[in-house]
Formats: sequence, C-alpha cells, structure tokens
Amino acid sequence: MQTAREPAFQDLVRRAVETGKFDVVQVWFESVVLDRYRGDPDSRIQRTNSAGRLRGPGGWMINFGISADDALIHIPIAASFGIPDGHRDHWLSHLVSLPVGTNFLRMTINPSACIDDGPSREW
Repeated sequence: MQTAREPAFQDLVRRAVETGKFDVVQVWFESVVLDRYRGDPDSRIQRTNSAGRLRGPGGWMINFGISADDALIHIPIAASFGIPDGHRDHWLSHLVSLPVGTNFLRMTINPSACIDDGPSREW
C-alpha cells in the first residue's frame, strides 16, 4: 500500500480532532469486498470516478470513496454501523491498514496487558 499526504484527509482529521466528531474518520477495505454483491439481484453497486454506493440485500445502503487505482474503497467509521450483522465479518476480512505497531494496537485494546516490547531507548 502506498502512502500519501492527502490535504483533504488531513483536513478531515483536523476537523474531527477539533470538533470531537471522530465518526467521519475513514477506514479502508479492498474493493473486492464488493464482489459478494455483484450479480446479486437484490443488490446494486453504482459509482462515479471517486465515489460509489452499495445498496445491499434488504435495502441497506453504504456510500464509499474509491482510490484512484480502484483497489481500495473507504468509508467513515460511523458508516460501518449500517453494515448488517450478517455482513460485518465479510467486510472485516477485507479491512486494510497502513503498517502498524501490532503490540501498540494490543496495548490500546487492553491497556492493562503486560506486553514485552523490548527495552526502552531514545529515538
């Protein structure tokens, strides 16, 4: 995954931090997450160059952004609440991230955990 400093994303995060409205912060998925819905007569996927909409079976709907190479889609984290329970594991299996410090994520999930992450040192 290539990283970039995107001014629009920086503005979005700045606004989220300043207002405390973190529900707009984006999460990314491989665009193949949508393959489950292609050919499903109860689903419909539409798009422009950089945005799309999935109307899933049963009438639920999610709007998403599309990366320039079509490899990824992204949604506000709050939009994930609109994904029905029976579809969430599928979506989570296609979730992608920037490179992360795995132990830091574990510490964030469980702050009282004892995790050996090596000696402390200057950086």
